[in-house]
Amino acid sequence: MSSIESNERLMIFLICVVPFAALLYCALVIGTLLSVPFVKNHSLIFGGIFALIPLVTGASIWVGPFRR
Repeated sequence: MSSIESNERLMIFLICVVPFAALLYCALVIGTLLSVPFVKNHSLIFGGIFALIPLVTGASIWVGPFRR
């Protein structure tokens, strides 16, 4: 398999999987915020934590190859 086919398969995989992963993460966050009483009472703190998780993950994936 050439690298062009490999890149096309990777892009198709990313285009199909990333939105579903985001929807699953949103459902998990909303479900947690609605069902766990401690998280309900401290929703601002947990909302910030839930917002930082994908931000830090994306930044580490993006910056990771440039680190030496």
